[in-house]
Amino acid sequence: MALIGLFVAPRSRFSGLFHWWLAGIILFIILVGYGNRHPWYQLPLVPIAAAFAGAACVFIGSKVSFSHVAAVALSILLAGFFAVLAYLYVGLLYKSSAAQLRDVGLELNKVTASDALIVAADTGDPTIFYYAQRKGWHFLETAAIYDGNPGNSQQAILDLEQLRRRGATHLVFTTNTFWWLKYYPEFTEHLRQTTALMEANRKFRIYKLNLVAE
Repeated sequence: MALIGLFVAPRSRFSGLFHWWLAGIILFIILVGYGNRHPWYQLPLVPIAAAFAGAACVFIGSKVSFSHVAAVALSILLAGFFAVLAYLYVGLLYKSSAAQLRDVGLELNKVTASDALIVAADTGDPTIFYYAQRKGWHFLETAAIYDGNPGNSQQAILDLEQLRRRGATHLVFTTNTFWWLKYYPEFTEHLRQTTALMEANRKFRIYKLNLVAE
């Protein structure tokens, strides 16, 4: 509906506001920085989409004639459809998806020095650093921005060693990235040779980068 409204919204003195707002948000998300693509940075799109969707509804209503009963029924159906979609989408946001990240962050706060630098295989979520009250990097990273999963073991090893040379002291995995340790066997062997496992449980694994890689 919002896409339809984008093209059929009436032109008036203030209608261009939403077009410029949309253009600004797109520039902010795509061009300003990759990190701006997190969902919470995209929330300003909601009122823009609502405005254009409303314009689409007005346009369709002006082109098609409905009886009073049909108009009421269609309005109820449309409102119910949006309500169901909103419930399904918002319900996912109430799941405690970051609980394990919070737990490992609190543990890092207890077991690491205040100046420790953490390398976190955390799918780009900053929760670990927030609760650990430590600085560090997402893993993988490029220019301090999360760069996704490794293409192979060599890429993971190279990135880890670059961060080690920049002062990284600890490496942490959560259940979301445990699969790395099986999928990248050469990287896992590299960890065995160049790190010390500090703590491991079903939620996270913490390594200390206390050995020099060969």
